[in-house]
Amino acid sequence: ESESKDFHGIEMISYQKSMENSWVFEELREVRNIHPAFKKLGFWAFLVYSALETFILRGKGWWTWRNETVDAEKIQPVASSAPIEYKKPDGELSFDLLTNLQRSGTYHDDDQPSHLVVKEHLSDVPLELSYPKYGGPEQHFCPAKVYEYVTEDDGSNPRLQINAQNCLHCKTCSIKTPKEYIRWTVPEGGGGPAYSGM
Repeated sequence: ESESKDFHGIEMISYQKSMENSWVFEELREVRNIHPAFKKLGFWAFLVYSALETFILRGKGWWTWRNETVDAEKIQPVASSAPIEYKKPDGELSFDLLTNLQRSGTYHDDDQPSHLVVKEHLSDVPLELSYPKYGGPEQHFCPAKVYEYVTEDDGSNPRLQINAQNCLHCKTCSIKTPKEYIRWTVPEGGGGPAYSGM
């Protein structure tokens, strides 16, 4: 009743309907125009509009502004971007990636299939587009260093290495990689982060 199968997988129709009838959907509807307004109006007009939308209209306007481009198309070529130099972690307020990853309690069974794969029809994208044109942004935006471009000592022969066992399930890779070339699926057995104290 709630699921229909096609060659793309299973669609949970009852979940979507339940979501649309929940308080979560109501809250999201109230702020649906905030993010697109920034692009459409510019900074100062955005500030005024977002205050109006948030405190007075509360999502009751009849209009809905939409983002015109997907996140994957907003990546800038590496040649036109200045490198960012981050400060070294101090061990008190900021920590290195592996320490933060260990604190997340992330765990995936060693023998489970990877839940992160390159889509077959986009298998050329990592080495022919993402790495040469954009500098492999997935290795920079991933908070768990799941994606690494490994090269020879002289920098030749790059290849994409996916360390799926580190994944924090933020799903940024499925929307931000060039051409959205990563397929993110739910891992077996509920693997992933296990934040304590939450």
